[in-house]
Amino acid sequence: MSDELIISGGGSHAVATDEMLSNAANLLRAADMTRDIVGAIEMVDARLTIGQLESLGIPTAAALAETDLDYAHFALSQLASRAELMSGLVRFAAQAYGLGEAISESLIRRVAADAAAVIGFFFPAWAATVVLTSPLLPILASIGVAAFVLGRADPQLSDQKWMSTQLNELISDPAFVRALRYGVMTVDEFAAGAAGFPPSLVSALSTAGVIGLASSAGFIQRAGGVAGVLKETPVALKRTTQPEPVTAAESVEERVKRIPQPADERPEQVRIEKYETLGEPHRFEVYIAGTVDFAISGSTEPVDGTSNLSLAAGQQSGSIAAVAAAMREAGITSESPVTFNGHSQGAATAARLAESGEYNTTGVFTVGGNIGQIDIPDDVPTVIVEHTDDLVVAAGGLQDNRHALTVERHAFGGRTLPEGVPVPAHQLSEYRETARLMDQSDSRELQSAAHRMAVFGRGATTATVTSYYYERVQP
Repeated sequence: MSDELIISGGGSHAVATDEMLSNAANLLRAADMTRDIVGAIEMVDARLTIGQLESLGIPTAAALAETDLDYAHFALSQLASRAELMSGLVRFAAQAYGLGEAISESLIRRVAADAAAVIGFFFPAWAATVVLTSPLLPILASIGVAAFVLGRADPQLSDQKWMSTQLNELISDPAFVRALRYGVMTVDEFAAGAAGFPPSLVSALSTAGVIGLASSAGFIQRAGGVAGVLKETPVALKRTTQPEPVTAAESVEERVKRIPQPADERPEQVRIEKYETLGEPHRFEVYIAGTVDFAISGSTEPVDGTSNLSLAAGQQSGSIAAVAAAMREAGITSESPVTFNGHSQGAATAARLAESGEYNTTGVFTVGGNIGQIDIPDDVPTVIVEHTDDLVVAAGGLQDNRHALTVERHAFGGRTLPEGVPVPAHQLSEYRETARLMDQSDSRELQSAAHRMAVFGRGATTATVTSYYYERVQP
């Protein structure tokens, strides 16, 4: 169903729906409440003795009351124990399922990588054709599709029904999206095998992390540089808004709403909220927009297609340069507590900034980001929200940030895909709906994460927000 959330990670192997985890939490609460009642019965039973009841002239009732209290005490104690046991069993089932899924995913990943290396090695001519045509085809396809969702695509193209309903249904199928994730993860092994490296060597290099998604993106970037495209340039501040009063985001939905969506009248790509408290370091919330323009050359937009490849390759991107410059303008230093929030490319930018270790990152919150292979530090509290029918998410490969609390939703499960909207599950409006469901969940995992994010900006003496617009400096 489209309103069902799947929760995983957060330092645990557990994988379960928010309903399961909510029920487990409710069972624990029921056990605690029942034990409180048992305690009250024990107190009454200790103070109300048979002698006291007989002195009131009700000896028969005294015996009956004692029996009833003993029975109630036993029954409620049993009920509390069973509720606690059921809660534990639900969580054990979630842990067992998650552990099994992690093991199977690891095996599938290894088999797929080795198979890709073998295919490339034994069928080099065919493999070379595919690799030379596009060694990073899955990522490029995902980015191309996303252009019509997030970017300023050609209006004439945007108005045309260039994508059939059947194709949109295919690429929005969770099974296809998951297969694409594995495909992205095996591109390097495939290319290495085609280049003549023995499959055993390719397997060893892959296991050691020498080859992977970043090296594939790096190859594309270097090849593009030879062709005169995909070249990074400096960025310059073109416009900034005046600081305005703001209050901290109290809900996950409100947090998603604050992620910028640049338009002609409001082109700012970065929003920074500053919280000042007397005697404490200033705290900052940084919100980063998704891709604005998918051009790979000649664009003045730093949050563009070139930045997408640079982020995948782990290189300095125009989007990182713009956000870092905005942070300096806002007064953020390496010691300032800062939380990063982003959607799509903004999510990847946020993850790379946290990964850099150059900032005092107190949290990362991403929606719809292709960040599976970006190594967010384990000590940074992280919430990752993904739709299982979002093709763009798959461009980041499998999600390896196990410490992060990951929330998944099949956005269009049981719903008809809207016409004329490619990859509708990537729309920020759909992620706002997921955030609303997160806010309504009784899962203690989600409640804890939401509380941690909300308290970051509370208690400030002064709170202001400023937005920034940057452009690339073309040679």
